[in-house]
Amino acid sequence: MQAIWEALDSGELRVSVHDQNEINLDALTLDDVYDAISYHDEVSIDLPGEGSRAPGLNFDCFSGRLRLRVKVGWRGTYYIVVTAMAN
Repeated sequence: MQAIWEALDSGELRVSVHDQNEINLDALTLDDVYDAISYHDEVSIDLPGEGSRAPGLNFDCFSGRLRLRVKVGWRGTYYIVVTAMAN
């Protein structure tokens, strides 16, 4: 988790093209995504080899009845937002 926060602070946390489209569809901003990572209410982890889910950390942030979930994974030496959704 510390490495993800460091990537966020240094501006090196990447957002996939697919996820940028999902962020736009949910009328979210990158600041919403970054806030969910920084000020999360819950964190869970998907480990490699656990079913069909890609490995990564899931950050959940709750605001009223809205839940924002951001999943950060890694590709080699960098961290990438692979999922961001509001429901």
